[in-house]
Amino acid sequence: MAVKIKLARTPKQIDEALKVRYQVFCQEDVKLCPQEGDRIFDRFDTYNTTYHLVVIFDEVVVGTMRMTLDSDVGVPADEFYDFRAHLPEEYNLLSAGMYCVSRPFRQQNIALGLIQMSVYFSVQHNITHIVAPVNPDIVNLIKRVGFKAISDEIIDVHSGLPIIPVLLNINDVKDFFMNFAHQNQMYNFINSYEYLTYDEGEYIIYAGDVGDEAFVIVSGIVSIRFPGTEKVIYDMSEGDVFGELALFTNTTRSADVVAKTKVRIMALPKSAFLVHLRNNPDKAIEFMRSIGNRLNTLTKNYPGL
Repeated sequence: MAVKIKLARTPKQIDEALKVRYQVFCQEDVKLCPQEGDRIFDRFDTYNTTYHLVVIFDEVVVGTMRMTLDSDVGVPADEFYDFRAHLPEEYNLLSAGMYCVSRPFRQQNIALGLIQMSVYFSVQHNITHIVAPVNPDIVNLIKRVGFKAISDEIIDVHSGLPIIPVLLNINDVKDFFMNFAHQNQMYNFINSYEYLTYDEGEYIIYAGDVGDEAFVIVSGIVSIRFPGTEKVIYDMSEGDVFGELALFTNTTRSADVVAKTKVRIMALPKSAFLVHLRNNPDKAIEFMRSIGNRLNTLTKNYPGL
């Protein structure tokens, strides 16, 4: 079953994020003092400048990360380190923190997904820099996205735990999907996207499913198969888009799609996808051309169809 990362959009999802903080920090890792109500929160969680990413598995929130836009009350990161001393004269700031994932789901793909989703969110909000006080264990991972450590390890005076202050200049981001979104002018819909991870052999699409989203492969390989068989029609990899045909035709899926390797995918909901194409007819033509090329390849390889 896929692990999904998305922006929390309901009070229930936000409440589940606060509860998973308590589960991880107070029960699994015993890093923070308990608070009443089996939730961890602070004043920044009450501001409308704060947003929450949630990790969902089987409809249960199993991880979260908080993102806070800068305002006249500051950001959570200000309470850990003087990040602003490392910023240029003009900047738009986002603070990331409260990163936690339940123990059975602590995988690089999930950690990387939360970080990348915060970057996509930042792009839509015209953020120039992201700051975060992070666990030293994940510093090497987030450097893959473009973060840089701006201090040696220090001890947080609030928790007594070691942290490393890190800073990301959005211009330094190393990420395929952000390039895709830029090339296809799709930034306005980033809040609608969902980040999905699949293990090798997992089904992403079953033939006969209702087509309500299209997919962009961020990394890995998927196999398009004849329904109910292991016969591969063709493989697709990083940068390829699949599942969009059903959005155009309002029909069910016509093939099975299976992860050939570990796969990271961005899902684009049908409503946002179609709005984008209506507003960008040149991109609609490109997508239709891509579909036509695939159909031509299929006809040549399987003339009996």
